[in-house]
Amino acid sequence: MGSGPEAQRLAGLSDEQFQAMRDTTVKVNEVLTGHARKLGLSHSDGKVEFLVSSDAGIVLADSPGTPDESRLMFNGVHCGKQVLRNWYVDNGLEVPVRRLIAEGVPRGRWPQPAPLPPEFLPVMSDLYRSLSETWTGERLWNAPDLKAATQAVARLISK
Repeated sequence: MGSGPEAQRLAGLSDEQFQAMRDTTVKVNEVLTGHARKLGLSHSDGKVEFLVSSDAGIVLADSPGTPDESRLMFNGVHCGKQVLRNWYVDNGLEVPVRRLIAEGVPRGRWPQPAPLPPEFLPVMSDLYRSLSETWTGERLWNAPDLKAATQAVARLISK
């Protein structure tokens, strides 16, 4: 991981823009970590994406706090796509993206990831629905509670 000055240089940001980006990142992390903690979740890490507007302002450009942008855990179980990443790695099936980029292989020529076993779909669907209902406090899908959903994930990945 690079340093702040290196990141600023690579992004071509002024000192003010870079500070605005840092300030927003810290605030987003505080909000997400605090909300997660209230729900019994651990906000391990995450990413935020920014853009520079036409008036040179720094704008948050994604949806932080989603299970695809943040690494959330409940009772030691990942609640998002990290479950799938780990499965691919644990089974030696990950696509070597860094190597492909370094070798200049066009994205259209990258190998397709191996399909997940079919039992992943209902378990992961319940996990995402349960996390959404827990995070928002809205019951939209009548999903299992987060404890049950993460226990199902733990059983699935321990096979």
